[in-house]
Amino acid sequence: MDKLSFTLYEFFGYFLPGVVGVSAITILFWTLFLPVEPVPIHVFELSKLWYFGLAVVAYYAGHVLQAISRSLFKNPDDSILASQADMAPLVKRARAQLATHLSLTEPETPSSGVTVRLCDELALQYGQLGDRDVFVYREGFYRGSFASFILLDLALVVRAIVPGATLLLPTKKFPVSCWRLIFFIAVVTVSIFFLKQRYKHFAALRVMRGILAYVSLSCFHDLGKKGNDGTKG
Repeated sequence: MDKLSFTLYEFFGYFLPGVVGVSAITILFWTLFLPVEPVPIHVFELSKLWYFGLAVVAYYAGHVLQAISRSLFKNPDDSILASQADMAPLVKRARAQLATHLSLTEPETPSSGVTVRLCDELALQYGQLGDRDVFVYREGFYRGSFASFILLDLALVVRAIVPGATLLLPTKKFPVSCWRLIFFIAVVTVSIFFLKQRYKHFAALRVMRGILAYVSLSCFHDLGKKGNDGTKG
């Protein structure tokens, strides 16, 4: 399972955003250096080495895009905890318990970011994973996709400004007009908004899972034992 989860994160977090990013760079290169050269659209066979090379390039591009996206987004932990008003009592309880276990005084109470990381690590140490891996790789997927779609949007805008975009179909040449490109730009722009919303959603799920897992471990660890004792009685 650990190996499968790692593979999923690599695929969704790095490879897929990297594919979009490499496509955007290809469009930008085509626009700047071969603006009127038609792009052939037909089935063609590449060697396994070529496919492997393209996959490696996309994977590395995904890492670069993740680094870019992290610079675009601040650590969401603080803002998420601040926005979860209904969970404030649980967060306060978790902070107080962490401070007690660590023998910290009141001014030294862990910050929001530290609280989230400690709760998450404690849940991991005690084997309470839940859906954590799903939240982590989907958060990474949407964060990386956000950066890659911004790059794709910029590449399409430049391609719309520079005339001469043409696709070479098996039977004829197909000119890509500015209006067709504007349509794709609109689709990508709207997608960027929803990708950002999905990123925030899964970031919030990841953060609150850690808090809830810690509170459950610290406050309800003997609940199952009591239930079993009552059944036996």
